[in-house]
Amino acid sequence: MRSIVLVALATSVAHAGDNDALCARLRQEHDRARTWNIGWGVGLGVAAVAQAGVAPLLGNHEERDTLYVGAVESAIGAASSLVTPLSVDAPDPLCRDVDDDTLARAGRRERNAFYLNHVGGLLVNLGGALILAHYTTTGNAALAFGVGYAVSLVRTYTAPRWAWHPTIAAFHPQSVLIGVATSF
Repeated sequence: MRSIVLVALATSVAHAGDNDALCARLRQEHDRARTWNIGWGVGLGVAAVAQAGVAPLLGNHEERDTLYVGAVESAIGAASSLVTPLSVDAPDPLCRDVDDDTLARAGRRERNAFYLNHVGGLLVNLGGALILAHYTTTGNAALAFGVGYAVSLVRTYTAPRWAWHPTIAAFHPQSVLIGVATSF
């Protein structure tokens, strides 16, 4: 008889009820959200300015139009970092305001940002592709959509999402032991 047994054991578990651990993790998530907003806002802003600056220098109208549309799409992405930033409240220095509601609120904000970024990225890039399909070629529009939406997905999936998953967020294994046993 053949059998394989896989055992995983988490040790040194911190529970969400551990106020200090939760407080530290929420501070870290606050910092990550702030860094993510600033990084993507500045990066997309620079991309918008660069595309708009290079576009008039090109003689080919297809390339010029593509850069203008890309500049507008990048500017919309940069503006979204200012208008609807991902915001995770930082706990007070003594961690008195940290509880399950704080974690739930942070999780809702991360989840909302995740879905808004998905929908927004799809709509902005689809709109840009439709404009390019009208003024240039469908092949150019498809390529621009693919590149723009790929950037949008990278932005979406690099956003902080720790607080979104309360069952995962509630337990943080410090170390994990995995064992495999077989018999024949």
